[in-house]
Amino acid sequence: PRDNGVLLDALARLSEGGNTLVVVEHDEDTIRRAEHLIDIGPGAGVRGGRLVAQGTAADLMQAPESITGRMLAAPLKHPLKARREIMPDTPQLRLQGAALHNLQALDVFVPLGRLVAVTGVSGSGKSTLAREVLLANVAAQVAHRATKAGRDAAAAGRRPSLQGCSALSGYEGIDRVLEVDQTPIGK
Repeated sequence: PRDNGVLLDALARLSEGGNTLVVVEHDEDTIRRAEHLIDIGPGAGVRGGRLVAQGTAADLMQAPESITGRMLAAPLKHPLKARREIMPDTPQLRLQGAALHNLQALDVFVPLGRLVAVTGVSGSGKSTLAREVLLANVAAQVAHRATKAGRDAAAAGRRPSLQGCSALSGYEGIDRVLEVDQTPIGK
């Protein structure tokens, strides 16, 4: 949100300087700060392509055919389930002393069986925490546990060393670790 605010403030300064700015955007804050909105629709593809409404955000909210206006007037609530409370006994990964690149001795608790989002400004260490510390260490520990059967007793006792943190626990109930990233899947 801070980055978004900085961008919107920069756009406002450009506009105040006499510049015309045309922005194609779906972000609510950007839409609300625009001086003039052009809503094209009413849907996408063959269901779109014509002017639905234009004017201010308030004008769009008054236009019955404007889906954007309806969302501005009454944002959707998630229809399925309420947020699940995280209790002290909720299983969780416990990562201690995460210190790599921009991370500075973080202690992080990640509840298991939940959707968890890692947020922060650009360059704050989100990817480092999620991929280079949490993913790498949990994957290494789970893989070690899965392959230690069949090794000699000496090799089975050695756990992989932790990278970028001082301690990790709570992974014992995890059977496998998968990473889904932004790499195109292909054809």
